[in-house]
Amino acid sequence: MRHTTLKRRTFLRGVGGAMLALPVLEGMLNTDGTALAQGRLLPKRFGVFFWGNGVRLDRWVPSATGLNYALSAELAPLAPVRDYINVVSNFKVYAAGPRGHHDGVSGMLSGREFIELPHPNSNYSSKFGGPSIDQMLHNDLNVGAAKPVLNLQVAPEIVTGEGPTLQFISHRGPDEPQTPIRSPAEVYQQLFGSFSAPNSNDPRNTLRASVLDLVKGDIDALKPRLSATDRQRLDAHLTGVSELRARIASLPPELIGACAIPEPITVTAGDLRTLSDLHADLLVMAFACDTRQVATVQFTGSVGFTVFPGAGAGHHDLTHDGSAESQEKVHQATIVTMECFSSMMQKLRNTPEGAGNLLDNSLFLATSDLSEGLTHSVDDYPIVLAGRAGGAMRFPGIHLRGPSLLRKNTADVLMTIMRAMGSTRSSIGTGLTASSTPVSEIMA
Repeated sequence: MRHTTLKRRTFLRGVGGAMLALPVLEGMLNTDGTALAQGRLLPKRFGVFFWGNGVRLDRWVPSATGLNYALSAELAPLAPVRDYINVVSNFKVYAAGPRGHHDGVSGMLSGREFIELPHPNSNYSSKFGGPSIDQMLHNDLNVGAAKPVLNLQVAPEIVTGEGPTLQFISHRGPDEPQTPIRSPAEVYQQLFGSFSAPNSNDPRNTLRASVLDLVKGDIDALKPRLSATDRQRLDAHLTGVSELRARIASLPPELIGACAIPEPITVTAGDLRTLSDLHADLLVMAFACDTRQVATVQFTGSVGFTVFPGAGAGHHDLTHDGSAESQEKVHQATIVTMECFSSMMQKLRNTPEGAGNLLDNSLFLATSDLSEGLTHSVDDYPIVLAGRAGGAMRFPGIHLRGPSLLRKNTADVLMTIMRAMGSTRSSIGTGLTASSTPVSEIMA
């Protein structure tokens, strides 16, 4: 039985300015658990999961279409969340030019052609032609400055010499790229550590100071007002915050921000998975607490030289080596990437919210900067849409393959996202990349 009605934006507040947001509790919902008690619908969340250098199309594209398709080898890691997955294939980025990575990342994430920049010290350089999909939605949904886009980075090997198109995936406009955060400690501090430890020169001490200790008074005052179910959910949430903080604090100094300028590190499978898993936990908590509504995850970078487990060479170099051995390593790298993406989606699916879960109220675009690195093709683009967007997306999901003769526009997928998320925007992109047509087949 519910003891009290709570506002959705309820925070626990403590000494030193400490503040901790709460997940959705029974007391915040209407009687059937589908909306907030004040009559507003549960918020929709959007995210981009991005990796560089494409896929192996012969192992990415499912052999069948429709509802009962079999997941391909590279999509197999998504099996645990398969019902939430809509796979789109044989769509093309219609950005003009032969610049591969530049065409792909700008066209796919913004629906616009890139803007060429002077490149005296590189083969090419460019910037986005307009805002990226995350920033467009942040604006269209009136999320507000108090909840900026959460931009995360996993692999450190990001190309910086070919302009902001390849360096960043979130752009407010052509001249406003948004720098992602790689340190989980820094992300934690932004989301859950709005206080400073006094009289300390050690930046890690702000992490060591427990938010839970500082808000203990509010916790003790709130619990008697909650139902038994809400008390259990609150305890689980507080335990999760505490455990996450402990995991971050145990990371080596170069990852928790103790070194101002860390030495370059070699990314191994453990490093990638560990960082991806921590960022996933932080992102899920940010969505659950409604401190963020839009996010991007730059898992690996365009033309990035990430060394995947057992690869022995940088990912970009391997994609341009046509030998069977190198292409097998490219395939295995895609599997690792999809395993990390699947883990993030499972964490969303396993987090209850209202009558469902966070993945029911979220939509993620998972994509790359190319179709295949070996050919620099942007013709049959790797696109996965995960989540139901509050019931707007088809569930269970399907594999939709576009026509072979006149490939559909990837900007149609961006319009689908806009419609699913509730944006009233009637079109997206310019010129050859423009679209006003959502992909109705993958919408509910």
